[in-house]
This record gives sequence, C-alpha cells and structure tokens, in this order.
Amino acid sequence: MIPLFASGDLVVTFNSRAKVGNIVVMDLPDYGYVLKRLEQVRKQEVILSSDNNEIFSSCCGVWQSKNHLIGKVLFKVNIGSRAYIKLQHSLQKLSRMGKKTASKLF
Repeated sequence: MIPLFASGDLVVTFNSRAKVGNIVVMDLPDYGYVLKRLEQVRKQEVILSSDNNEIFSSCCGVWQSKNHLIGKVLFKVNIGSRAYIKLQHSLQKLSRMGKKTASKLF
C-alpha cells in the first residue's frame, strides 16, 4: 500500500460496514494480515486491490470471504510519533495486567 502506508505503520481499525474504496485489514488464511483497498463488495465476499501498482499481490483481484475482514482503517500512526510510543507503553501495561483485564478494556 505504498505510498500511503509504509511497513511498520500502526493502523487503527473499526469493525464496521466497509465500502468500495475503503482501506481494510484482513486476516487471510494463505497470507496472514494484509492491508488493502476494497475494489468490489458482495454480501459475503470482497475483492481487494493494492495502491502500489509496481508490486503484484496474488490476494488481489480474487474474491475473498468477508469472514476474514478485521475492519476498515480509520487512521495510521507513524512509528516515531509520540502517540505510537504512548500506545506501545499502554499496551505493555495491559499485558502485565493479564489477559482477562485487558480483554475487558477492549
């Protein structure tokens, strides 16, 4: 998704109804987590595309199940920013509190 997103960018997603043109995160069985743009949407399937035309991605251009949709991207946080560092610190605190407590907060 270069140039809009770079490797290592942190993205915040929201699990809502995604539409054509939205950037989404999906957890695809053969690929893991991918960040792509929605090109087409059916009831239970989507077709993904990439903003980077220089690199071919085999997960694009074929129907993918909506069951693998994590959410649409709301915004990104650059790695070096203060917000990212604060978020990282908060997540470390949550992990020390234990999974049960952390899951209640999310």
